[in-house]
Amino acid sequence: MPDTTTVASPSAYPAAPTATGFLGAGSREVEARGTFAGAYGPLLLPLALFAALLGVIALPMLRWWYWEYTKPESYYGYAFFVPPLIGVMLWHKRKALAEATPTPYLPALIIVIPALSLLVLAIKTEMQAVMSSAFLLTFTSGLWLALGTRWVRAAAFPLLFLWLMAPLPGPVLNDLTLSAQRISTEGAARLLGLLALHPVHDGNLIHLENYTLNVDVPCSGFKLLLSLLTFSAAFAFLTDTTLAKRWGLFLLSLPLTILVNSVRIALIGIVGEALGSSAANTFHDWSGVISLVLCMVLLFSGAKGLGCRTFAGQPIF
Repeated sequence: MPDTTTVASPSAYPAAPTATGFLGAGSREVEARGTFAGAYGPLLLPLALFAALLGVIALPMLRWWYWEYTKPESYYGYAFFVPPLIGVMLWHKRKALAEATPTPYLPALIIVIPALSLLVLAIKTEMQAVMSSAFLLTFTSGLWLALGTRWVRAAAFPLLFLWLMAPLPGPVLNDLTLSAQRISTEGAARLLGLLALHPVHDGNLIHLENYTLNVDVPCSGFKLLLSLLTFSAAFAFLTDTTLAKRWGLFLLSLPLTILVNSVRIALIGIVGEALGSSAANTFHDWSGVISLVLCMVLLFSGAKGLGCRTFAGQPIF
């Protein structure tokens, strides 16, 4: 009987494993990271040198910013949260940023050079408002120069959000604070009147039967307004909804601040009338934090009422 050899067809053997079969989505992630590193790697050193040089030039301005943030009764305590919030925004936009291949845009030098020159001049002449604007314009246009128009367009809102770190010019701050003080005082007096406490409103004073409430500049509500505008802007941007609803959430912060601050002042007056000035002072010291938390809760409720369902891609509503 002759020898026979059975030859299996090619389909009888298992297919050779491929890299994709072993790694699945992981290989695509590694490939994406490699692409990201290849696109941005050559730019890291120039960007680091640019940031270091700009930091050295703007050191007097940065010291002034820090003093504004940390001085007693500062309006800008929220500024320390701006860089972390920008980091969250950039992470939220990571897909769009990854698709925006960095391409240096040389015409941006038309802005970089004058802005940097203005920054040096403003620092030498101690023009504080000008140095802040020149610094932020130099930083933004420098990124435009290095990374190109597509990248700056993809990161437009986080870059604009960075401007919230700059302290307001003194005259602007004073005018806005006095306006907020007047509106909040009138609102608190009306609320106390609705409660039949018979307030007598005299400028920034509210006289009750047993207690006089002095609505000074720190109680104007403008500090609360700045903080809430900052957080509501970030909140609206990170909320996954339509542009109209985002604007609605942001604009809601203005009347919300006035209402909550008026209620806060009225509550201080009620505590002072019922329990005395010592209790009113204690409540006053904690009322700012309570007001900010209350505003954020109401803002969150407003987002839920508008039909928002996800925040930064997470279903938290």
